[in-house]
Amino acid sequence: MRLLLLLLPFLLACSTQAQQPTRSKATLSTHTKAKHKQTAAGKPATATQPVITLERTPCFGRCPHYRAHIFPDGRVQYEGFRYAPTEGKAEFRLPLATVQKILQQADEIGFQQLQNEYTGEISDLPSTILTIRYGTTTKTVKAEQGAPASLRELLAFVSTEVESNVGSSVK
Repeated sequence: MRLLLLLLPFLLACSTQAQQPTRSKATLSTHTKAKHKQTAAGKPATATQPVITLERTPCFGRCPHYRAHIFPDGRVQYEGFRYAPTEGKAEFRLPLATVQKILQQADEIGFQQLQNEYTGEISDLPSTILTIRYGTTTKTVKAEQGAPASLRELLAFVSTEVESNVGSSVK
């Protein structure tokens, strides 16, 4: 929650500075602020650093393989590889409310306390890797199989948001 409180002025400045149309207008709600730690200097992560990174790895079949870096202002830098919804590099925006919802869900499931890996003995399974920046530290969780239902739901939500918006471009 502290990080989001620190990010609030920055996010509001970004939203008024670049009033760009998105699929839905995002406003910063005090009810949905996520709990995040401050950096050592008490500063939030900057817009030059992604707060969320999602990576889906390939498999021996037709699994989508891509990486998406999501920034505090909703900007997404995407690179799609084989079988991705869009191949190549793309940049687009997610509504600020969506970025907040991802961070809030991560806090609600105790993302920082999850195991670093949920893997099995099947070598063909793709991995979904989610990294969240908490100030100067990050937490990365790699999921293949055996992940808790709450983590699977979070990963599905982030994947759906990225994959359904990758066709839109930053204006």
